[in-house]
Amino acid sequence: MAMSYSRSYMLCAAARLGVADALGDEVRSIDHLAEPCQADVDALYRLLRALASIGVTEETTSRHFRLAAFGRALRKDVAQSAWPAVVFWADLLPDD
Repeated sequence: MAMSYSRSYMLCAAARLGVADALGDEVRSIDHLAEPCQADVDALYRLLRALASIGVTEETTSRHFRLAAFGRALRKDVAQSAWPAVVFWADLLPDD
């Protein structure tokens, strides 16, 4: 529980990078995702593995991910998207 704020930071990073939108309904390799997310491949891989640990993504095979049902709400194009709320609330967290 003491580290729960880190989940907020992970979700915010994923939202800002557009991870859920880049994944869509497909399984994508980390190399394929890095370009649309404008992210470093290794850093994005660590983020997606961390997101998998909380049920947002799933690593289907080595370095290939899909969006889990829980992560679908991070897409901007779904009804009742959680994207704005995730970014808003995470921005309120202290930076220290």
